[in-house]
Amino acid sequence: MIVDETRVAGPSSVASTVDVPRRAGWTPFGAVVAILGAAVVAELLLTRTFYRVGVYIPKEGPFRGVYRVLTVTGSFALDLASVLVVAALGMLAVRGFRRSGTTAGIAIVAFLASWALVRLGGVEVLGPTARLTFGLAVLAVAAPFVRGAARPLHRAAIAGIAACFLLSSYTGIAAEGERLAGLALPGGLGAQMLAEALVVATAFLVAGAWIVTDGFRARPTIVAAPFAATLLALWSASGEITGILVLWTAGLRLYLPIWLYALALWGTLAAAVGWLPRHPTRSAGVVLLLAAGLLLGNTYLQALGLLSLALLTDGAAVGGLPRLRRS
Repeated sequence: MIVDETRVAGPSSVASTVDVPRRAGWTPFGAVVAILGAAVVAELLLTRTFYRVGVYIPKEGPFRGVYRVLTVTGSFALDLASVLVVAALGMLAVRGFRRSGTTAGIAIVAFLASWALVRLGGVEVLGPTARLTFGLAVLAVAAPFVRGAARPLHRAAIAGIAACFLLSSYTGIAAEGERLAGLALPGGLGAQMLAEALVVATAFLVAGAWIVTDGFRARPTIVAAPFAATLLALWSASGEITGILVLWTAGLRLYLPIWLYALALWGTLAAAVGWLPRHPTRSAGVVLLLAAGLLLGNTYLQALGLLSLALLTDGAAVGGLPRLRRS
């Protein structure tokens, strides 16, 4: 405990020491991750869900004001999340340079630089550059952990996440290569379908990684169950609308049996809740992973995916994660 030592003179002029406890506050990295998590959830619900659904609802009566307020809030959350994810990745890159994680640091900086180039030059021309640097950064962040001494299920989960990101990037590069140069790379659609199947399989690996690292507890599974049940209920009520919403938010086509996706969501959310007491950064990584989705159609989503990978690997590629709170 950090204390302040204050000398207090009593009636007998004998000094005594009084210990005044000081509250442990957030570190800069911890504050960025915490606020980023809230901003990402708000952006996901308001921008990628409510805004797109609200477009088809008549703007009449009180709904007009509600729609305006919520869309403005969602836009602010998106801008805030974009700034914070860059700040978090920048902190990890600096940490990598300081702690012998030079390869990961260079890869993260290269990705952030490509993000800036895309914003300046336009995604129509420079989009493939960002996808290439993102793929290299994924390999740089994931490889040290996969080759390390962590639990096999945990390493397998990270390898699966990295593979999903790489397959998604290849799908995007294949589509952009055909549009820009008329060169159709083979297997673009197949890579996307394989990536979605791998997403479901990796979700079970993430749940297994939580169980082998922190031990199974019933409460996280109970907390996560309503979300999986909600997906099944929405699918039963209207499969077409549910499919569109999932495609907009997570980039999944839902071509596999819906109960597999429900179980995958249940296991992933259970891991997020289960890791929270002892490994809150992994919980944050799961939240960012779900928010990033599979398609990774822009640099913001790619940055969320890269940061989630760094959090889920405990920052192995950059010499460990900074503390979330001061002790």
